Amino acid sequence: MSRTCSRPLWLIVKYRVGGMEVLRTTLASGREALPVFSFEDEARMFLELGTSGCWQVRETTAGELTSILFGPCAGVGRVVLDPLPGSFAEPSMDLVSMGRKAFMESYLKHVETSPLATGSGHRRRQGDVIVRTATLERG
Repeated sequence: MSRTCSRPLWLIVKYRVGGMEVLRTTLASGREALPVFSFEDEARMFLELGTSGCWQVRETTAGELTSILFGPCAGVGRVVLDPLPGSFAEPSMDLVSMGRKAFMESYLKHVETSPLATGSGHRRRQGDVIVRTATLERG
C-alpha cells in the first residue's frame, strides 16, 4: 500500500522551560521507540489511553522529525507508526516498528516526490528543535 507523506505527522510532547520533551516508548524487546502518528486523532487516542501527565499532541514536519531522530533521539533505534494504545498492543509494536533511519528515508522519499511538497506547507524556525525526550514505560 502506498502512503502519501505530504501530510504532517504527529508526536506526543510535553513543554518545559528551555524546550520540550518527546514521548518515547519501550518495546517488549526492551528497545526504545518513538511513536509517530499519521493523524491527530490517533495520537490523541494513544495519549488518552496510554499516558498520564501533561502530555500534548503536536504536529511535526519532515525536517523537525529528522532533527529529532538524528539529534536528541539519536539513541532511539526504532519508530512505531500509529501504535495502538494500551498494554494489549505492546507485543505487536515490535513487529510493526522499523529502524529510525529506514523510516526517515522512506518518509523523506515520499515527501520529496509528493506534488504537495512544493506547496506552502508548515515551516518551523531552526530554534524549534527538540531538546529532551521522555520514555513511556509500559508495565
